[in-house]
Amino acid sequence: MNETKKTMTFVGVAVGLLLLAYIFAPKKITPDAFIDQGEPFFPEFTNPNDATTLEVVEFDEATGSPHAFKVTFENGRWIIPSHHNYPADAKDRLAKTAAGVIEIKKDDYRSDNVADYEVFGVVDPLDENASLTGRGKRVTIKGKGGIVLADIIIGKEVAGKPNFRFVRVPDEKRVYAARVDIDISTRFQDWINTDLLELAQNDIQRVVLNDYSINERTRSVERRDNIELYRTDDNTWKAKGMKSSQQVDSTTMSELLATLDSLTIVGVRPKPAGLSETLKKDDNSSEISQEDVLSLQAKGFYFTRDG
Repeated sequence: MNETKKTMTFVGVAVGLLLLAYIFAPKKITPDAFIDQGEPFFPEFTNPNDATTLEVVEFDEATGSPHAFKVTFENGRWIIPSHHNYPADAKDRLAKTAAGVIEIKKDDYRSDNVADYEVFGVVDPLDENASLTGRGKRVTIKGKGGIVLADIIIGKEVAGKPNFRFVRVPDEKRVYAARVDIDISTRFQDWINTDLLELAQNDIQRVVLNDYSINERTRSVERRDNIELYRTDDNTWKAKGMKSSQQVDSTTMSELLATLDSLTIVGVRPKPAGLSETLKKDDNSSEISQEDVLSLQAKGFYFTRDG
């Protein structure tokens, strides 16, 4: 009987120990900081073709001010408001950029400490009260009606992890390391058709070189020479009025044609408002203001005395 009691006692103690071990054993708990790991930043933004506006803000530490680039769809056409509403070839490029933003996920949580923002390069470039250094590139994508589809700050590259950058949503504290496989260009030339004349040099059949200067004091044209060149049936170039013993320098002509073919737009400036309105009118009743005249002259364009 004593042996049975001892056995039961040992069994009871063992069961009790097992219960205590189960109750107090450490559980596998996922920290709140990592609970959203792998999730997309903008789960409701799934169709890149919904994007109608892209705005990218970068910070220029040299001037201490933000620089904004914007492209948007307005009144039936794509334009670049940051460059005087110049028409853009933006639909495909914007969709590609939007698709890249959609793919950004919360791969690796790093910090929610504001003091770390400068190190990670995710300081909001629009924050007027923040440090001038450590500012990131803020990318905002909007849909119809100006609805914000995505808004994210892209910071420095993550050491040892190609294509990874530190990122943060502007109104949130958390900083993540995320794969960013997109080229978010703010170069004006990347969003337009840069071919100024849209011609091929082999299509050029006639060239007129009008050599003159402007006498700014008298507002008169002082002509120096006028040369007319034309292509013959055998694909050689001749100049009007040249002697039979003369010939056009083929190397110089090829360089001229190649230059015309490769003229590229690198920037734009708006016409004076008064000039734009005048050009839209059919009559000659409107006049160009003195301010517009001076604006054009500053860029090398002069009116003759008869307008």
